[in-house]
Amino acid sequence: MISKPSPWKECVLDYNRSATEFTGDDVDRFTALVDLGRPFSGVQVFVPTIDSGAVSVYIQRDNNIDTVPVIVHYRQTSDNATAAMSTTASTGGYVFEFPVSGIQCFRLYTGANQTADRTFYVRGV
Repeated sequence: MISKPSPWKECVLDYNRSATEFTGDDVDRFTALVDLGRPFSGVQVFVPTIDSGAVSVYIQRDNNIDTVPVIVHYRQTSDNATAAMSTTASTGGYVFEFPVSGIQCFRLYTGANQTADRTFYVRGV
């Protein structure tokens, strides 16, 4: 049985956010925290026009804004090593789906600094 996707949620990347939410890796490349309300088996992301960069999903174990998110890895079939799950670098304008079992709280991350705020749309699938 296919479960019903969650409604689309707005997810804003504030390109000049100060490091007040959590410590770590380039906080102004992360979107605001998204809480889907319950776990899903994946997340679908609408990527707006962005400054060229890859987009990745970073998971959080809870919905506290000061929790440091961690990148999702997958096992490569070619050599059984792991690699970060992300899109190829581009200027956006597409939708992608990350198969991440049990995803509820996460942030999106752009692999390059942005020159303006960016509004992504996400939903659990």
